Amino acid sequence: MKKLLLSAVFALTLCFAAKAQDETVAENPAEIKDTKVLTIDELKAQRAELVAMLKSEEFQKTLAKADALKAPKEAGIAGVDALAGMVSTMLTQLRENRALVPQMYASVTGQTLDGLPTTEVKPLSPDQLVGFSKMCLAMGSNLLKSSKDLITLPGEIKSAGLMKGIKGLKSLMYIKNSIGALKQEIAFNSKMINNLVATNKLTNMAANTTK
Repeated sequence: MKKLLLSAVFALTLCFAAKAQDETVAENPAEIKDTKVLTIDELKAQRAELVAMLKSEEFQKTLAKADALKAPKEAGIAGVDALAGMVSTMLTQLRENRALVPQMYASVTGQTLDGLPTTEVKPLSPDQLVGFSKMCLAMGSNLLKSSKDLITLPGEIKSAGLMKGIKGLKSLMYIKNSIGALKQEIAFNSKMINNLVATNKLTNMAANTTK
């Protein structure tokens, strides 16, 4: 019976591992591939698209799903626990820094995400914008590593025994769901901050030219 249960756990693990291929990360989601220099008007249009994406029902569901994820207890399987801990840390970082996006948007554009003028937002320095961008790049790099490490987990779970295997399966489900949510939010943050950094640069250049 124990062997049958272990086989069932491993079969489920393989099933989830196969489904996890849908959430694989082939490249750092924080890296911006398009290096074309945009004009002020083009950046404005791009921001409008990003704001619409942020407010969309689908994206809000993704954020809610990410916030609802609860890290499982340690399974006692080194690779599984390390990966679960890594994605849990990234989820926490994104949640704690989520308020920075509208603050940065308002600081650079002088408007809220709803398009209303604001004068109460403390201006952020270029270093703060770049710092946030670097954080996203680092998280994207960790996410890429997590996605690759996910491939090795079924073997570790199989050799861990029944009880640890069951816990490991729960952790695997958590990791898979986390990777999907992280990939989307990191990509969005990077696109928005890249736009704001470019907008801030062009705005300052224009201001210096008119002096």
